[in-house]
Amino acid sequence: MYFDFVTFFIIVLAYLIPLYVSNSSPLLFHGKIPLDLNLKFNKKRLLGDGKSILGTLVGIIFGTCAGMIYFFISPINLVIPNYFVLAFLLALGGVSGDIIESFFKRRIGIKRGEAWLGFDQTDFILGGLIMSLIFRIPEIEVVIFILILTLFAHPFSNWVAFKIKLKKVPW
Repeated sequence: MYFDFVTFFIIVLAYLIPLYVSNSSPLLFHGKIPLDLNLKFNKKRLLGDGKSILGTLVGIIFGTCAGMIYFFISPINLVIPNYFVLAFLLALGGVSGDIIESFFKRRIGIKRGEAWLGFDQTDFILGGLIMSLIFRIPEIEVVIFILILTLFAHPFSNWVAFKIKLKKVPW
């Protein structure tokens, strides 16, 4: 589908804002109760201490709210009707993608805080994009742009979070 640069930029931000906010906001609100409730699968924790109930809820709520703010300050509803639904699905999918990636990291023996190149950078993007398919199929140009941007922006944002002591590792 062909569209102009302004429309492209509006749509890209409509996807990026809920995804990035839902992925980063749990860093600010850790929570004490682990999401997996300390349950084990094959003698290994399902997720580990890095995923908490509070962090999960904060990610979904903050990502959705960031989408709502974007709705009120941009013309997104002219491009994507009922954007509220998309923002929620992106936030839910972003958090879910990160949780699923954590589950698989534990299965293959990668510890919390250890890097899993490629997956650490794209888990929340892929989760959000897949979940959003329930409501809207994104333009292929948007998906490609978001994935390429994320391969650079995500490591940089993690490095910044590490430098300001929000993360223990720079990845």
